[in-house]
Amino acid sequence: MTPPPNTPARISADIPSDPADSPAFLMHDLSRLLRTEFERRIAGSGLGITPVEGRILITLALAGPLRQHHLAERLVVARMTLTGVLARLEGAGLVARCPDPEDGRARIVALTPQAEALVPRIRAIGREMRTVARGDIDEPAWEAFLAMARQARKNLQAQGKAGARP
Repeated sequence: MTPPPNTPARISADIPSDPADSPAFLMHDLSRLLRTEFERRIAGSGLGITPVEGRILITLALAGPLRQHHLAERLVVARMTLTGVLARLEGAGLVARCPDPEDGRARIVALTPQAEALVPRIRAIGREMRTVARGDIDEPAWEAFLAMARQARKNLQAQGKAGARP
């Protein structure tokens, strides 16, 4: 029988014996490992871009044009750092920045056709990483893991939008 929520017995049952197995730690560690491997592979790919540039390009490929500050938030990069990297990418002809028609202070960042030509190779690196991460996990279990991770993300996004307190 499961103890009622918010009772000492239930709370202690929800805490893993190894703190490294807590959901937050596992997700953070998985994210860190994936990012590190992606950056290692981009650096060795011969694409002529840095790992952070690769992250920017694939984020824009997946999300489409974004306001510069939204791109910084998605990448968890300081705005000033992003500004410098975008200047290099713009100089290389890989991104275009233009004023946001809805807010003259904001800038929209978009891929150029030259960058779009790199995207299939960057995506291939992402597929290789997912294959390594998946290992011998069978397809149904992997899909269930992804579905649960998406639902957890959705739950947290809804909590944040509602401004709800625990």
